[in-house]
Amino acid sequence: MNLTDAQLNTFVSKVLHLGRGKRKEYLDQVDFLIGGLNKKIKEDDSFKVTDFKKTGSIMKGTVLKPRGDFGVDADIAVFLDISESEKDDVDNLHKIIRDLLVAVYPTKKPDDFKVQPRTLGIHFRTSGLDVDLVPVIPISQQPGYGWQPSSQRGHPVKTSIQGQLDFIKKRRDSDPRFKTLVRLLKNWRNEKELDRLRSFSIELIVAHLYDQNGAASSLESGLQRFFLYVAQSQLKKRIVFPELGNVTTFPNDPVVILDPVNKDNNVAARLTATERDEIVVAAESAWSTIEAASWKAGKGDTLDLWKDVMGRSFVIEEE
Repeated sequence: MNLTDAQLNTFVSKVLHLGRGKRKEYLDQVDFLIGGLNKKIKEDDSFKVTDFKKTGSIMKGTVLKPRGDFGVDADIAVFLDISESEKDDVDNLHKIIRDLLVAVYPTKKPDDFKVQPRTLGIHFRTSGLDVDLVPVIPISQQPGYGWQPSSQRGHPVKTSIQGQLDFIKKRRDSDPRFKTLVRLLKNWRNEKELDRLRSFSIELIVAHLYDQNGAASSLESGLQRFFLYVAQSQLKKRIVFPELGNVTTFPNDPVVILDPVNKDNNVAARLTATERDEIVVAAESAWSTIEAASWKAGKGDTLDLWKDVMGRSFVIEEE
């Protein structure tokens, strides 16, 4: 049997959705953090920080409820007042942010901070919220754009955070199922331990399919066309967007999904050929399993197959 949007939305609301009150609680905590950081930089301009912007899944409305090893992450872009020539000194970029955080939270322990190639993370023990702070060096000749550290420890990446948010918002506003599809696919990614498939890549594949084919007629068909696209293309076909115009090639990258605000930035560059193949195999399995479920007459058999895709917590009815 096919599952209706109402049935799939039951799973989303009971298991995946953070909840309006909880989302507001986390956003309030992020706002409180930004407020403290803003106050400190106004008191002391030696920190070389000029502004902050909330970004990531919590702002896009696709964040998942914390479950097991998967918590809630909030992203903050930290705009630095330094020369573009300093953009390669990632250790210094992280130090600027760490020094500011320590000034605001002097009792924070060293293990509350987590340095990654692209971000500096801070953990709040009481709420369980993890905040990733992304250093951004504004590009003087291109308002709205900035340099960010690469997740691969390579050359810094040029992008526009507001441009990316606007791009997703445009598709989200045009397709009422967009956010829910992304949530379901992120849950599938987590269940199958496809950790290297970034949330932004999932969003961009969903956006690409929307641009090519319009809005899916249902959540089930939207999931199926995602899985079928990944299985048939094997993620070897370059994903680009109309906003980019003529684009360059990336012959050495196994997967190419271009940043919709910078045609020279492949957001899937860190995926290896082996990881690509793992994602393709998982998508093929998901597609065939849901297809098989659609032919089952009984609700129990259908539910069992969907649990193979979405995990043992999958439910379609209110208790």
